[in-house]
Amino acid sequence: MAAIAAAAGFQVAVPYPDIGKDMILGRDHEDPELDVQIALQVKTRRIGEVALTGSGIGITLPIDQFKRLRGRRQVPCYLVIVLVPRDPAEYISVGVPELILKHSAYWISLEDRPLPIQQGQKSVTVTVPRENLLTIDALHEFFHRACEEVPAP
Repeated sequence: MAAIAAAAGFQVAVPYPDIGKDMILGRDHEDPELDVQIALQVKTRRIGEVALTGSGIGITLPIDQFKRLRGRRQVPCYLVIVLVPRDPAEYISVGVPELILKHSAYWISLEDRPLPIQQGQKSVTVTVPRENLLTIDALHEFFHRACEEVPAP
């Protein structure tokens, strides 16, 4: 995640103590009022540990975590799932002149998701669309949307 953010020109901070977000991305903007941030909650799963469907990747979240990711926030938050090979040794390949990370990351915003209706529900399964590949362009779009939502002075 940090490698994609750096390639997109964003600064990465890891919140401490844990606030339910794994990374906060920001950037300096020529207009200080547009110095916005976004947050990412990152889940890493090995291929085979998630339900892969034709349209997406199913991931089960504890209800408390789901609640922290949904709803409109001053700092928009995205759930990111990183799929990695079953064998951790296959995750990274280092050579000259390249560093290759395998497999991919996918994102979803839970901003508009309603709370589950079932009383006492302990978890929620979210399907992350396969078309939502996390790329440099996707991060730029997240920031573009966040800038549009900054209230005019």
